[in-house]
Amino acid sequence: MSRCRVPLIVLALGCWTAPAFGQTLARSAIPQTTAVQTPARDAFPKDSRIGYVDLERVAALSTEGKSATAQLEALRTKKAAEVAARGKQVEALQQKLTAGAVLNEAAYTRLQREFQRAQLDFQRFNEDAQAEVQDTQQQLWRAFTTRLFPVVGQVATEKNLWAVFSSESTLLWHAPAIDLSEEVAKRLDAAVPPKL
Repeated sequence: MSRCRVPLIVLALGCWTAPAFGQTLARSAIPQTTAVQTPARDAFPKDSRIGYVDLERVAALSTEGKSATAQLEALRTKKAAEVAARGKQVEALQQKLTAGAVLNEAAYTRLQREFQRAQLDFQRFNEDAQAEVQDTQQQLWRAFTTRLFPVVGQVATEKNLWAVFSSESTLLWHAPAIDLSEEVAKRLDAAVPPKL
């Protein structure tokens, strides 16, 4: 009886490490904030007309952000445990295959098919679990930013700012009067002859 060597199962639980709550689609590997560091800061300059907000820091400092992070971490832990349990089932089948010297050819073939199905099911389950965690993370982040952006606007208005950027240079809020888009568009149209 010639039998193929069964490849070892590798559980990809590395994907279950905890990235920061606010990890967005554009940023795929932000490390978990373990301690909020608050460096000594000068008072916000009264003559400043722009400001910035570190969204990850706000998520780490705020009660709402901490709550969402805890909710996401609980889901991650649950899914990681489910994936590990499924992985053990697949490993048990793999061990039966590698110790299958006492099985006849038909039983070995049946066990090999069962193992391959279990391996495929495990892979799909792992991918579905990751997708569920990512979807939940995105939903929590959207809910968080929906509540955050009006607060950014309130703080900006109180400080008489013209614009507020995120620490990644994304515009979060601006005074409508400083939007030069229409003027720039008109000048661009005037400077570049239209192509026919």
